[in-house]
Amino acid sequence: MTLNKFFCRLPLAVVLCATTPFLYASEHAELNGHVEGGMEYDSNLTVDELNRSSDSSDEAWVYDAGLEAILKPTKALNLTMGYSLSGSRYQSNDEFDQDIHLASADLSYDFDPVTLGTSYHYSRATLASDPFLDFKRASVYLGSLVGEDVYVMASLQDKSKDFEEGNVRDADIRGVSVDAFFFFNEARSHLLIGVDGDQEDANADAYDNRLIRVRVSLAHKFQAAGRENRLRLKWRYENQEYDEVSIAPSDPLLNNPLTEDLQERTSDQRIDKAYIVEAGWRVGLTEVLSLEPRISYGHYTSNVESANYDKTVAGVTLRAGF
Repeated sequence: MTLNKFFCRLPLAVVLCATTPFLYASEHAELNGHVEGGMEYDSNLTVDELNRSSDSSDEAWVYDAGLEAILKPTKALNLTMGYSLSGSRYQSNDEFDQDIHLASADLSYDFDPVTLGTSYHYSRATLASDPFLDFKRASVYLGSLVGEDVYVMASLQDKSKDFEEGNVRDADIRGVSVDAFFFFNEARSHLLIGVDGDQEDANADAYDNRLIRVRVSLAHKFQAAGRENRLRLKWRYENQEYDEVSIAPSDPLLNNPLTEDLQERTSDQRIDKAYIVEAGWRVGLTEVLSLEPRISYGHYTSNVESANYDKTVAGVTLRAGF
């Protein structure tokens, strides 16, 4: 479970490049909604925020529903507000059941040629039906269209984690992101290349860390059997280095009672790395309904045993967009 993936990084101008059905639309306002449900298989149930891998597999019912309101008082001013609820219910391991409530607001102004904006996201997660984690993110961003086919955006973020049980992992995070979108095929396809950097200051020094993330995704929309389809491929690399270095004694230098207090000392800095690939295909069934099979594979390496694992997630959902 990774809360960061639920936090939108994109300004409205980029998000709207993927048109969706709407509940209501006028010159100054628009309301969108969606409901989604299906089944998912996870080969290795994990809670990323706790660095805990279960080495157990299971199937889960998954769901996602949300509303988004877009207000445009003027042509240049844009306000977007949204709320969504997503979650999963496992067949045998209900201790991994989760719900994520996400509320967001984004305000931007198009100064032409740049867009300046600010956003706020608040997420509350439950684990096994119990309160688990509150996550907050405030950001400011600056975006601009370069030429006709490239959109570049940079953002600064202030984030915080607040765990329900215990506070050693509670943290304040400073982040920066840079994204470049390359549009082609008459804007029906785009390539995204993004880089994120986070500096996390936790209550316990053992959890202080620096994170570098590289993201690449390719999205392609096309017509099949008269319906809208979308293919999406993603790749992500993460490198997370913890500040605290643990010093552990090893065997005595000499097998001599007189020197047993003279020991070699080895330093071990925790470094977590992750390589994730994902693929999904949204198949249009009607103007409202779509079917989406998807699969992902993650390879996670660490010198902490519980954070060193592989996992595959595969599922299919039925989505209604309004």
